[in-house]
Amino acid sequence: MGNPVFIKTTGLDPKNETISIFDLWDSKPHTKVMELMKQAVESSCSVSTTARIFHRTGALFIYKWNIIYDPQNTLFYLMGQKVSEATGCFGWCDAFLATTNDPVYILNSEGKIINVNEAFERVYGWTLDELIGTELPTIPYHLRGERRIFSEVLQYGSMVRNHKSIRQKKDKSLIHAVVSITPVNDIHGNVVAVVGVSRNITDKVQAALLLDRKVKELKEHELKFLEISENINEIFCVFDLLVNQVVYISPSYERILGHSKDEFYKNFRIIYQLVHEEDQEIFKQFLKSTNTNSEVEYRIVHEDGSIKWLRSRKTPIKDQKYLHRVATVTQDISNLKEKELLLNKQDKLGAIGQLAAGIAHEVRNPLTAIKGFTQLWGQETHNKYSEIILSELDRIESIMQEFLMLAKPNQETKFEVHDINQLVNETIGFMHPEALLHKVELITDITQELPLVKLEKKQIKQVMLNLIKNAIDSMPTGGNLLVKTKKLDNKYVCIEVIDEGIGISQDRIPRLGEPFYSNKEKGTGLGLMVSFKIIGHHKGKILFESEEEKGTKVQVCLPLKME
Repeated sequence: MGNPVFIKTTGLDPKNETISIFDLWDSKPHTKVMELMKQAVESSCSVSTTARIFHRTGALFIYKWNIIYDPQNTLFYLMGQKVSEATGCFGWCDAFLATTNDPVYILNSEGKIINVNEAFERVYGWTLDELIGTELPTIPYHLRGERRIFSEVLQYGSMVRNHKSIRQKKDKSLIHAVVSITPVNDIHGNVVAVVGVSRNITDKVQAALLLDRKVKELKEHELKFLEISENINEIFCVFDLLVNQVVYISPSYERILGHSKDEFYKNFRIIYQLVHEEDQEIFKQFLKSTNTNSEVEYRIVHEDGSIKWLRSRKTPIKDQKYLHRVATVTQDISNLKEKELLLNKQDKLGAIGQLAAGIAHEVRNPLTAIKGFTQLWGQETHNKYSEIILSELDRIESIMQEFLMLAKPNQETKFEVHDINQLVNETIGFMHPEALLHKVELITDITQELPLVKLEKKQIKQVMLNLIKNAIDSMPTGGNLLVKTKKLDNKYVCIEVIDEGIGISQDRIPRLGEPFYSNKEKGTGLGLMVSFKIIGHHKGKILFESEEEKGTKVQVCLPLKME
């Protein structure tokens, strides 16, 4: 752009035509012009030169030029003065004041205001008539030390660029501003004036402060979120649908499942491999579902091979109208499932107990008569089938005995303090012949000086007999059977029966102790059912650990103090 004086002097109008500086500046070679502009960019003050200007008609004028570079707007200001003109408010003054929307003021060599533009009047509230001949009033009292800047500019001809400060308006209100100050030299290089430009950046500063405050609040919220999510027992997971990746998984993932969360971040589909094969379909349907707050219960394989029950809830996260993230909260409900199964088992035990009492009573009397007449028939006829019938009747009688035990396992219960090691040794001695018959070697690992335990001796022996018989039956080709005693957590005395048998699959272990559920071909499951009921009456617990084709460990824990 060019002011009216420029248009009159050159005959060129930038509004109507494209003008090159080389069209009007009589400078050969042109590299000199480029070098001056480069100096203006690199210099801390304006660059001065004397050059001739062509009028469109061919007339020449000699002008003293000041080249000033404005880095904020990446503009060059060329302010010219005829060599013959006097200093003061030069011919280029009005043009320069009109070239910017930022407040501009011009001070003379004594630091007094000689001109301001309309933007200055609009922003600060003072008119030129009020200010002319006075010192600059925009510097607040607490920043009066900045007035030294102007004296240094006038004294040394230095330049101030993009100085961030506070400025005061006529109504005493304050604004944030960026201030640039440039000296103006005469033909002898003396500073004759100072041009100052101040840009109001209050809105930007307030926006930056607001942004900083929002960022700070966001960080505080993020820290609170992390503090909660990093310490909750549930697994918290956030999945971004746009990038198709997990963006957050809480550390409880590793605590509950035992698997590395880094691997989960790399490939979230690894979860499909961990879900129990019987539950994979419902789990996939849960993930695909678009229903809000959907929920699913499923099993998952822990890193150590054990089975965990989990319950997951899904919540969509919407950005305005669009679903872009999904959050899931997963709870370990293994203990709840165990209690639920235990309650179901107890209900079954109670029902079977009531049923067993009636069946045993009704069956034993005719069974006794049938057995007696079969024995007489065998003695009289010497029929070879009589022995088979009697053996099967004995089996029926043993089942009835188990029914009676199941119906009233606590009948005539008398708890007394006993040495668990002595009880184990007596049971091992009793079972030794049967173990030899099945090529099973009984081995004991007794922990000496165990605390005495209050128990019903006959019932605990019955439990041990059931467990040892089951262990022997699980080793059809023989093997080693280890019986151990130990103290656990200063709360229990435990008996462990460890065999090298065929083992039990993981999905069948939870059902052990249910009526008529057995691993043996002709088993009824009543032996383990009675054992669970006896140990439950003793306020103890029975735990199973097994691996197919490698063996089973059964742990019977009896409390040192019965509540």
